[in-house]
Amino acid sequence: MAPYSSLMTLAPQVPVLLVFTPATSGQRSEIEQLLERARSLLNPGLQIMRVSETTHPEVVRSFGITLLPAFVLLQSGQELWRYSGPVDSSELFQELGNQMEQSSLKTR
Repeated sequence: MAPYSSLMTLAPQVPVLLVFTPATSGQRSEIEQLLERARSLLNPGLQIMRVSETTHPEVVRSFGITLLPAFVLLQSGQELWRYSGPVDSSELFQELGNQMEQSSLKTR
């Protein structure tokens, strides 16, 4: 049996979308609704993690986020795509889907 650390490097890395949400509950609710509608456009294997400005300000700062909401796509610890600012659901998630498709082609 391979050691635990070897298993981690052999496993395919699932893309992770970090969603940085603003402090106000109204804006967070709007982002949640947008993500629910966008799930049909996104890869079902995508892991989505929400990072609240209120709960985790140090994480928001560590990514250099200055405008919320913000989205950062990571895979294997590398940033593949980033967007900050006003959200236009059709264009934003189409661009994210294209980026995910390109990155999956690179890993095959």
